[in-house]
Amino acid sequence: MILLVTGSSCSQKPENGYELIEQMYKANKSNWYETLCFTQEVLHYWNDSITSSEVWYEAYQSPGNLIIRFNDWNSGNGMLFTNDTIYSFREDTLESVRYRIHDLVVLGLDINNIPPEITAERAVKCGYNLDLLAEGKCMGRDAWIAGDTLSTCFWADMESLLFLKMRRRSGANSREVEFARYEDINGFPVATEIRFYDKDGVLNMVEKYFNVMPGCRVPAQTFIPSEFNNARW
Repeated sequence: MILLVTGSSCSQKPENGYELIEQMYKANKSNWYETLCFTQEVLHYWNDSITSSEVWYEAYQSPGNLIIRFNDWNSGNGMLFTNDTIYSFREDTLESVRYRIHDLVVLGLDINNIPPEITAERAVKCGYNLDLLAEGKCMGRDAWIAGDTLSTCFWADMESLLFLKMRRRSGANSREVEFARYEDINGFPVATEIRFYDKDGVLNMVEKYFNVMPGCRVPAQTFIPSEFNNARW
């Protein structure tokens, strides 16, 4: 069930994904946040049953910064997304560094508070064909669909113009991700339940957010890779 907390949009029908991104930005920029801190319960599924659970600690800062600490503040395990790069840590040691634009951060968060032309450029780099736009349904909501529905696309709610879902069908990287529930947190719309599906459309993970704090204070050094071990928020 989705709880959408913003008012209805009066925007005209967008002609393509570029116009949709611009409308999403205009509809939500005045009621969005630059930072978001939260804790999440991560539930892993197999054959419709929960097989394990974890607790992760996360902080977001616009644009494009996300830090995740796995299981325990002192475990030394986690990931950092910054400057279009993902840094992976294990027991306080940097294990790998690779290029990646986190499209869920771009389309689910940054889209509402950075210039739409920058979001569009980054979405194209992630493989979204913004020349394509269709109408459809998503989790029972009327939605715009930007991109190729047979490969890489995303859904936005027609009323609130909030991000609802993305799909990527490209071999081993195939997946679908739904922002399944929005809640009003201190006057801001925040997606608090995220569902992940594998290449066959089977649910394999659910994230449930709690201790959610939009507009939280995030220390400047949080997104510096060399400071990962000391990062707290």
